[in-house]
Amino acid sequence: MLIVSSNDVPYGLAAVERASDGPRRLAAQTYKVGIYVLVASVLIQVMLAGMGIFSGDATYLVWHANYNSVIVFVLPLLLFGIGRYAGVDRRTLWLTVSVSGLVILQSVLLIPYHMDAPGLLRAVAGLHAVNALFIFGVAVQLLERVRERGS
Repeated sequence: MLIVSSNDVPYGLAAVERASDGPRRLAAQTYKVGIYVLVASVLIQVMLAGMGIFSGDATYLVWHANYNSVIVFVLPLLLFGIGRYAGVDRRTLWLTVSVSGLVILQSVLLIPYHMDAPGLLRAVAGLHAVNALFIFGVAVQLLERVRERGS
């Protein structure tokens, strides 16, 4: 039985249900905002790479390789935990964590470049840019999912 006062504050079981639902709702909102931050981080990552290549200032490449890449790697792992608590569907959670896997692949694809490998092996490093498109594509899919979900 729900007893409501004049200022609509729930008591009894309704208060318990609302209190226990609050953290999950907050987690769902945090997940949604986190996906927006992830998409922004991916865009910043691409911008830093472009600025480093086209401006000739290696500082941008340092930020691209050492700082923002950590954000693009760690943020999806944090969002995976938050999303799991919030009750985000399994496929969306796996898409979220796949961003971190693709970031690992980004580093692996650069091994031939850093080894100064010749010929076709060196061309494998060119897939670094292609993989960046996959990362962006997954981030956009995640953004579409949280916008559809309306969390």
